[in-house]
Amino acid sequence: IVTSIDPQVQAQLESTLDDVMKTYSPKLAGGIIMDPHTGEIYAIAARPTYDPNNYNLVTNPADFGNPLVEGRYELGSIMKPLTMAAGIDSGAVTPQTTYNDTGCLMVSTYKVCNFDLKPRGVIPMQQILSQSLNVGASFVATKTGYPTFTRYIQAYGFGEKTGIDLPDEVTGDLSPLGNGTGPAVNYDTASFGQGISESPIEMIRALSTLANGGVLPNPHVVRAIKYDNGVTRDIPIPPGARVL
Repeated sequence: IVTSIDPQVQAQLESTLDDVMKTYSPKLAGGIIMDPHTGEIYAIAARPTYDPNNYNLVTNPADFGNPLVEGRYELGSIMKPLTMAAGIDSGAVTPQTTYNDTGCLMVSTYKVCNFDLKPRGVIPMQQILSQSLNVGASFVATKTGYPTFTRYIQAYGFGEKTGIDLPDEVTGDLSPLGNGTGPAVNYDTASFGQGISESPIEMIRALSTLANGGVLPNPHVVRAIKYDNGVTRDIPIPPGARVL
């Protein structure tokens, strides 16, 4: 099997994750480095991990899994660029659109706030991303319209398998969004990555649309199969769907 994994990139990712574990002591850490145009994965790794040469020393069976493909999580504010792209693509907002950021707002009976609870006043769309503003992401989702926003979230591939050639892939959970007519707060929180869940491989595929002309790539680690007789057969990768 000929893979797309780049040894130097993989080694750097492994080293970076080791530093993350030492600095922050998280329960789980991981990273994926992928070409957004081709879907080729150059590096993928997670912590905690194990040494394949000493797998008998593993005490937690979960360490054998790959949480980047087999796990789903509320991935938070990295959803905001996708929310903004949906708003722009649908025509609901433009880069010149402004809104009055009050720091918090009431959605149904729930309070949605920026991370620091502070208002920003009247500001343009770019500041939603630059300052990672929850209230701003909620504004974009509301302007887009909840049914339309839901269609974009589904079109990004959340809630379905990417088809990556690694075992035990799971799908994200979009059930709080329903068909776009559920409680308003569900869409506002989804706009900044809470209340719905995605696998990390789903998320990196979706984010790749922003660098790939609006088209979903197909994540994969196998480029070709080389046979004992010397023949190498390339693995064809079908084109992805257009989202934006």
